[in-house]
Amino acid sequence: MRESRLYAQTVTLYHGDAAAQRVVRTVLRGVFWQHGRRSTPDAGGTQVGAAMLLVVPETSARYGADYTLEPGDRLCPGEGPALAWADWPAFVPGARDDVAVVQYVLPMTLGGAPHHVEAGAWWTGGGTGAHSLTN
Repeated sequence: MRESRLYAQTVTLYHGDAAAQRVVRTVLRGVFWQHGRRSTPDAGGTQVGAAMLLVVPETSARYGADYTLEPGDRLCPGEGPALAWADWPAFVPGARDDVAVVQYVLPMTLGGAPHHVEAGAWWTGGGTGAHSLTN
């Protein structure tokens, strides 16, 4: 992937390891990050939700070697704080506007070689999605 201003952001990835009772923190640089809220009016009022997209070029970090990413992992823009295992349950979108929970991970290839990874999530105003971690 060519160097681009599109991939000029930094995101911190958090992976909770219940067996070891620790949170693995990885800072990813040279990525694309979009995280925002949307409002959808309906008969019952306005539903507010959030959406997230992360794109990690293979030239920025090698998936499986430099980092792992799976559903349930959490992301924070910039260089996020270090977390202890005791902090993990409260590090959710409902408690912090800058946190997103990964719902899907899609490794992409080009010509049979790893090219980039896309990860994303969405939440509804009712708290569904991302295992209801927005509540």
